[in-house]
Parts: sequence; C-alpha cells; structure tokens
Amino acid sequence: MALDPIHEPLLTKCMLLKQPARAMPRRVASSASGRPRRLATTLRAVPASTYFVEIDAVSCRVELFDAACRLFFRARLLEALARHSATLHAYSLLADRAVLLLSAPSRWPVERLICQVQQTYLRYFNQRFRRRLRSTQSYSALCCVQEVALTRECYRFIERSPLTAGESVCLGDTEWSSYPANAFGHAGSGLVRHACFDSLVPDKQGSLALYRDFVSRPFDPLYVRRLSDALHTQQRVDAQTMPAGLHATNG
Repeated sequence: MALDPIHEPLLTKCMLLKQPARAMPRRVASSASGRPRRLATTLRAVPASTYFVEIDAVSCRVELFDAACRLFFRARLLEALARHSATLHAYSLLADRAVLLLSAPSRWPVERLICQVQQTYLRYFNQRFRRRLRSTQSYSALCCVQEVALTRECYRFIERSPLTAGESVCLGDTEWSSYPANAFGHAGSGLVRHACFDSLVPDKQGSLALYRDFVSRPFDPLYVRRLSDALHTQQRVDAQTMPAGLHATNG
C-alpha cells in the first residue's frame, strides 16, 4: 500500500520512536592510580602571642561613662573574641580607658578585633548620648609582651589599674575588672588563664590564694612608670626592655 505524502512523514516518526534507544557509551572510570594525587595539607596551629592593649578616650574617643557603657563594651568584646581567634586573659574598664591582656595568632587579628569593638561602641555611644564622636585611631597602645615574668607583671598592672586610677578602694570591689574571676575562679567570665601562671598556680582546681597574693603585692613606682612607658611606646617588650636591677616590688 503506497503511502501518501501527507501521512508518510508521521508514520516514519512513529517507527523511529518504537525503536529501542541506543545505549550511551559509558565512561571508563579512571583508576585510582590515574587520578591526580592531591597533596595532603597539614594545618599547623600557630602559637599565640600575648598583647597588651589600651583603648583610651583621648586618642580613640572611647568614654566608658557609666555602668551601661561598660556593660555594652564588655559584651561586644567577649562576642568578638572567637571571631578573631583571640582569648582574653585580663581586663580593666575605667572611665577614660580600657586596658586588656589577650592572646592571638598575630597582631593583625588583634587590630581587627579592637577596631570592630571600638566602632560598635562608638555607634552605641553616639546614639545614646546624641553625639557625633569619630576616631581614626583604634588603640592608644598595642604591644606584644614576651617572657613569663613580664607577662605576669602585665597581669598585675592591669588588675591593679582601678586602684591606680582611684576608681577602686581594694582589689575585687569593682565588677569592671577581671580580678574577681581570675582570683576566685568565677565561671562564665569568658577569661582564659595564661600559661605563665602554670607554675604559680599548678592546681587549676585548687586554691587561687597564690594568685591573689601575687597581685596584692604593690608595685615599685619606678618600675610601673618604666613598664607603662614601654607598653605605650614600643611594639614589643621583653625582660631586656626593663633596666637591669629594677624590680617590680620593693620587697
């Protein structure tokens, strides 16, 4: 039976559809030996360095006016630590400045952390008090502290800052210092004890009387002045920075 020119194309199309589909050629899986080998990367933990930081009202425009200001500043500081791979060891929040002791892999994350906390606090302060404070400087001091003995003295310098500034009568009578947590082991403070105290307080779960005794020793005024000058003018301090024969305490 001859097909007319109208139905012939349609019949041919239907016959093609009934034919079994051709199997697509499978790609031969390359053997493990043929695959390019990926170099195994080993992530090595960078040893953290310890830094003394000061954020003041003159250079950085950070004024910790009242309890609400200090509470906001401390909350933003603790929130930013993990984001910048930093740990906080000690702090004192004073009316005209904040002094910190923290550790981080390098100077760069410390600078980013401080800048973030400062800018967040300035926005809060300006909105609350209807001010327009601005600052191009994030810190008034940022110094890398080396060696165990000098790190301990920076601990004591920060813990005793409220006494030196006249904002405290005795150690531990202010909530805006790390001393209550470091000296009495208060949980949930967000602080991490520095390794420099491993030999001073070997039993981390025991009494912290040795730490309280260490911080309670008064500084030699000359030593405090030289230490403060070094922390504010140099990028790195160690035992050789301090004059020979100069001791932290008179005793």
